[in-house]
Amino acid sequence: MPKLQDAVSALSQGRFSGQDKEEEETCPYRIKQTKNRKTITINCRECDSDSSLNDAHCRKNILGILQKEVHADCLVLSRLYERDYEGEALSLLYTLAGFNGIITAYESAEKVPKTCTLPEKKSCDVERKEIIAFLTETAETDPLKTRMEIDRFIQGKMLTKVQGTIPACAACSECFYHVLHEIEEKLSYSPEIPALKKSEIECFSAKPVENPERRIGEKVGKKIEIMAGNLLKDTSGEVILAKISRHIPFLESTKREKNQGNGKKSVDEVFDYERGIKPHVRPPFSSSRVNTDAPENTEFLECYDIDGRQGRKIEVSVYSYTDRPEKLYMIRPPEYNLRQEELRLLEKVRRRMIRHRPKDLAFADPQGAREYFRRMAKKLLEEELLASGETCNPEELESYADLLARYTNGLGIMEDLLSDIRITDVYINAPADTNPVHVVLDGEECASNVFLSQDDLDALVSRFRTISGRPFGEAIPVLELNLEAFGVRVSVIGDPLSASGLAYAFRKHSLSPWTLPKLINTGSISSFAAGLLSFLMDGQASVLVAGEVGAGKTSLLSAMLLEIPQKYRILTIEDTHELPIEKLQALGWKVQGMSSHSSVLKSGAEMSPETALRAALRLGNSALVMGEVRGSEVKVLYEAMQVGKAGNSVIGTVHGSSIENVYERIVNTLGVPPASFKATDAVIICSGIRLEGSIKKIKRVSRIAEVTSAVIENPEPSDIFTDIMNYDASQDCLLPGKALEQGQSELIGKIARKWGISIDWALKSVELRTRIKEKIAIEGIKRPFLLEAEAVSQANNMFWLLSDSKKKSKPYENGYGNDSESGCGDDLEMLYRQWEIWFENFASKCGNKKIVI
Repeated sequence: MPKLQDAVSALSQGRFSGQDKEEEETCPYRIKQTKNRKTITINCRECDSDSSLNDAHCRKNILGILQKEVHADCLVLSRLYERDYEGEALSLLYTLAGFNGIITAYESAEKVPKTCTLPEKKSCDVERKEIIAFLTETAETDPLKTRMEIDRFIQGKMLTKVQGTIPACAACSECFYHVLHEIEEKLSYSPEIPALKKSEIECFSAKPVENPERRIGEKVGKKIEIMAGNLLKDTSGEVILAKISRHIPFLESTKREKNQGNGKKSVDEVFDYERGIKPHVRPPFSSSRVNTDAPENTEFLECYDIDGRQGRKIEVSVYSYTDRPEKLYMIRPPEYNLRQEELRLLEKVRRRMIRHRPKDLAFADPQGAREYFRRMAKKLLEEELLASGETCNPEELESYADLLARYTNGLGIMEDLLSDIRITDVYINAPADTNPVHVVLDGEECASNVFLSQDDLDALVSRFRTISGRPFGEAIPVLELNLEAFGVRVSVIGDPLSASGLAYAFRKHSLSPWTLPKLINTGSISSFAAGLLSFLMDGQASVLVAGEVGAGKTSLLSAMLLEIPQKYRILTIEDTHELPIEKLQALGWKVQGMSSHSSVLKSGAEMSPETALRAALRLGNSALVMGEVRGSEVKVLYEAMQVGKAGNSVIGTVHGSSIENVYERIVNTLGVPPASFKATDAVIICSGIRLEGSIKKIKRVSRIAEVTSAVIENPEPSDIFTDIMNYDASQDCLLPGKALEQGQSELIGKIARKWGISIDWALKSVELRTRIKEKIAIEGIKRPFLLEAEAVSQANNMFWLLSDSKKKSKPYENGYGNDSESGCGDDLEMLYRQWEIWFENFASKCGNKKIVI
């Protein structure tokens, strides 16, 4: 009895001490649970092991943690780089972690029948229990090796306690082989992971491993050699093999076969878990992940570089999916592939920056805050480099400082996406950490390889709330603002409006105003349409620019503003500033911007559009620009237009895919009487066209219609409008309508009467402007600076100067000189020649001096 108690006590002490040891050896980890995601983060920073699936110690701890923490969405190994396992990779790890539980279930199963009375029963039972114990312990550290050992054991029929002359023993052995086969079947759903064989391993040279992330079974910092003996000696199978080989002869013989090199198949294999289960690798300062490998179901299309800040080049590749009509946009930020010494330096400086709490910094000024952190990062980098004795050239130092500022007070990887000039929109759908970021590239929506984390999303909305000064939360789940530095309009929605979490939309507008010649070269309008729009703006026409979201309304509107002579004042009213007011002011335009509250959620600190409009009407005679016509302010606008209080022209944008939709919305929905609607001179429709049914959308002006003056009782939209120009999809061009071709346009006639000229002269003026815009567009192909607002504004100013000087130098009756068709044509031809001479000199001068305007 005392002996039995001692045995139990020893066994208990062993178990408890083993548990304590296990607890000590288990890697520290933490759980982060969000609404849609559970993340396990294992802290590998202080560990001497490799933080690698190919390290036996790490593998055992990782699988052990997964056995305890089920249903996680992401496993993070946090070391110098952050390694994220999720999706298929995490599913494979969970499968491997389950091997131990599958085998453990057989520990209590019957190994030898109770009815056996042979003297070998006890030894057979011990042998089979130790086999199961061996497989269980092997599964803890090397699950795939467990499956291989079971297969070898079954195929080799290696049970030693078998009396071949006794049929019952043979049957008993077959039963146990059947149990092993059953276990093997349950383990058959394991991943296909390559194995390193002895012949392959020995081809490596005996030298230290440069990348510690790839070390197998060695401690970090030790000088190791990649040799077959080293790799095999540190595998879990070898340790267990030495412990129980005296009880299991087949394992002892296997060991002898391996040592003797007799050519038989042995445990001379080490599975390359790192190669078969690949994580997403990211730097510690970014919690968002970037997939670096293109999926197998894609085909390469093109690649190009983005010019980032501080001369930073960012590689972009575009692929097409082979199994769905969509493209994949892959960006590869340099910070996701930094050298280890660079990463250590940046991480040390970043931690110092996080601890810094400036007292005199206005975080509501994003540009000022960004510059503050950039300078601080540069200073701290210089201190660290001097203290360590390392060197860094000035270009790299500026790049590192900008990188730290971007991830400390900037938009992180979003800045890279927004810096791509081919991208017009960026969408982030909730739940954002499981959905890829989508971008609109050249008018076509594409999936990307970027997945923003919940931490990054929360940081972004916090920064946006500070910048905008607007509230955001469950009570007010919508936030809108404008990021001037990036030329981006941002919309954010959250819970409860978006039950799955935060969702974002970034809509880019050009930092420099669009111009009509630039729109000609993009195909949005024709040369004649550009000439007509220039004529309408010069003629102070009241115009509505309509279209669906993202059709190019604001781009066209900003281009049309450049056609208003600089002598006239312009008042703009916008809830989110998209028009390039500051740029127009810098170019000489008299522009006064006014703000109204958001159209989605109203804040008491901001004025309503109706109040802003009434204030604008009291600021004097000006061209009035409404950022978007959408509510009760429309009645005030049309009232002002009818009585002439709106001054010069009134221009605005409105949502509507056709002129009929615009009429229905303004008259029937917003309550403007049909008679008042006739104060509108023209409606321009912008559309996203899918030529020949292609997936890609191109932005085009699809229709320009004038509003007739005919008095019709209860008119239909078809009675109100007359087409001036229509888009022809077969030619991909905007073509003149019959009214324009036959000289019967009421609007052109109205402007002609206002100017005191004939309709023929007005049409010739449209043709003259067409030639000017076409000339700029053609020359702009070779000299792109000619398409920009600076050059176009100077070209327009010179046209107005030459036109006025010609009128002053040649007296005429009724406001213009010879009104005959030939005289009109000669005068306008001479005006064009004078302008053309100036333009060629201007283009040559700017080109020779290499002035980028």
